[in-house]
Amino acid sequence: MKEFILRTASAIILILVVVGVSLLPPLPFLLFLALFVALAGYEMGKLLGASPGYSFLGSLNLFLVFLALYFYLPLETLTALVVVTGIVSLFSTSRENLKNFTANVASALLPSLVLGFPLFHLFLVWERGVKFLYFLIILISLADTAAYLVGTRFGRHKIYPVASPKKSWEGFLAALALGVIAGAVGGRVLGFRWGWVVGLLTALAAQLSDPFESLFKRAAGVKDSSHLIPGHGGALDRIDSYIFAAPVFYYLIHWIGL
Repeated sequence: MKEFILRTASAIILILVVVGVSLLPPLPFLLFLALFVALAGYEMGKLLGASPGYSFLGSLNLFLVFLALYFYLPLETLTALVVVTGIVSLFSTSRENLKNFTANVASALLPSLVLGFPLFHLFLVWERGVKFLYFLIILISLADTAAYLVGTRFGRHKIYPVASPKKSWEGFLAALALGVIAGAVGGRVLGFRWGWVVGLLTALAAQLSDPFESLFKRAAGVKDSSHLIPGHGGALDRIDSYIFAAPVFYYLIHWIGL
């Protein structure tokens, strides 16, 4: 009961924060989003087994990627990040820490690729209208809830035990079904056709994104990416479903012409 109260309280606070931040002007909203994703990038660096300095460099690089995409400077910035990271790793690697070289460089650059580019689409969705951001969040939340409830009660056939031991085909299909319903309702409310297709494909992307992120944690032998958010794990745990879902949702509504 105590755990449930803690999770509920944290969820309410998160909702209030998201709503408040979503009403900010473009640049402040982007900076807040970039900071949160940078925290997730730091957690990913720790999961990769990097030293704290390289994990911080990875989160800084990720933050700069958001700024570069916002100011239309991706090529110049990414090239600079690779060069600077290479130089830092060159002069900070000794015989004693040589075995950590690969993990360190990966933690400095991989979060920008795995998290930076996909999650920047959350800002692009917000640019289309805050209502679309709310639609995306509600859609994924409902699909995840359906997967959890049905999977817990009726789940018998496991999908991918290596990444997510508790996820089942029953929960997966429930997530897709509710995604279709939520998408159809959301499309009608927002006034566009093919809402059920948006709901289906976004829910599918979210259900695939979650185990993808889970593999990083399983490889590191941990349950949560951190304990940043009481009852909910870390920043990476909160945005795992959006790694695939945010780009899919954005391009779907873009192709529809919204």
